[in-house]
Amino acid sequence: MSLDQLGEFDPELSQIPQLPTEQRAQLSRRRRAATIIASFFLGQGAVQGVQVLMGLLLVRWLSVEAFAQFGLTFGFQLAMNTLMDLGISSTIIPLVGDRRDDRALVGRYVRSAKHLRDRTFWILAPVAVIAFLAIMYKHHWGWMLQSLLLSSVLLTLYFSGRVSYSSAPLFLFGRLREFYFPQTLSGLARLASYVVLKLVGALNAWTAAWFNALNVTINGSLLEKESRKYLEWPEHEDTSIDREVLRYILPAMPAIIFSAFQVQISLFLISFFGDTASIAQVAALGKLGQLFSVLMTFNVVVVEPYVARLSRERLLSTYLGFVALATLCCAPITVVAFATPKLFLWLLGPKYKGLQDAVGWVVFASCVNYLAGLMWIMNRARKWVFWRGTVFEIVLLLSVQIAFIVLVGVRSTQQAVLFTFASSFCFAATHGYVAIYGFLRGPRSIHVFG
Repeated sequence: MSLDQLGEFDPELSQIPQLPTEQRAQLSRRRRAATIIASFFLGQGAVQGVQVLMGLLLVRWLSVEAFAQFGLTFGFQLAMNTLMDLGISSTIIPLVGDRRDDRALVGRYVRSAKHLRDRTFWILAPVAVIAFLAIMYKHHWGWMLQSLLLSSVLLTLYFSGRVSYSSAPLFLFGRLREFYFPQTLSGLARLASYVVLKLVGALNAWTAAWFNALNVTINGSLLEKESRKYLEWPEHEDTSIDREVLRYILPAMPAIIFSAFQVQISLFLISFFGDTASIAQVAALGKLGQLFSVLMTFNVVVVEPYVARLSRERLLSTYLGFVALATLCCAPITVVAFATPKLFLWLLGPKYKGLQDAVGWVVFASCVNYLAGLMWIMNRARKWVFWRGTVFEIVLLLSVQIAFIVLVGVRSTQQAVLFTFASSFCFAATHGYVAIYGFLRGPRSIHVFG
């Protein structure tokens, strides 16, 4: 009997086994998730690796005074960027939710975020100028240097808005290659520029700041171009979308404004109470916290879109699973930091070898902040943004920080590190409380019509 005849004789052998439709759908989702996660770690690993390397090289290559200047500038820039964004760009993914195939809708949300972000920049830019010059005035670093640093800050602040709202469509559609590839190339170009400046003796605070600003400018322009492929850009602004975005983020705005200064408060306090060396030390230790930024970005790129689309039946187990996994990852890193601080200090170079007692607390605080950030991102993905959470965070954080300043003070590097450590638990407590309330109450209704 031939094989053909055998197939005709036994119909079961002439059919290719097929998985049930539901199983095929699950397999497809798992493959897609694996592809996105692999793309993230390859892309983010390259981008973050370049950024961390640049940061550590600047710690080693710049003098203590120059790094204090750069570190204070960079810290102020991060604080003002948070203040200008006000969480506006972060609303795109949760508000679009499972409607990403409606590219006209995606375009309306992105245009709204651009419109609101540009408006906050022009309103707050004069405030940024005055605040920056006031912070710098105490240190008598010269008006030319201050002007160059300030101009780099303003350029970075404007184009960082483009990076933020242009990234959301790429995250929605899982286009991580388009997100990471241009940033990796521009980052490598910036790194090469630093090497050349070091070789010719022209690397200092303002040149480092300006090449950072140019890097952000290029990234903003390239990402905006890429994101337009995945949306339909509306001809006119939609005021109803503007109102929806503002209503969604409004309960979190006081906490965002508050946290804009909290992110760098240790650096600002030490710049007021301490000396130039202490500023450089706190800024250098902050570079160790950048080691967690790849995981924080993972939360935004992978976790947030996933949690936003998740069914309520699977939400609790997934939420607790992410928190447990993050805790398991952070625990051994913290133990190593306390046990062998020299391993981390080697990254910072010989100028900062006397900071052994601070390393463990810096890493511990970074781990707690990472867990708090993970909960915040999952909370906002489910539209758990409540006024009570904002009030709780501000009251708790101010109480702890005022008590610390009165009882301990922030006059040395070690005190600044412990101040950050104490503050980190306030963020974790707040977002844990909001998560519990969100599970019990459910999401807010934020859609606005008309």
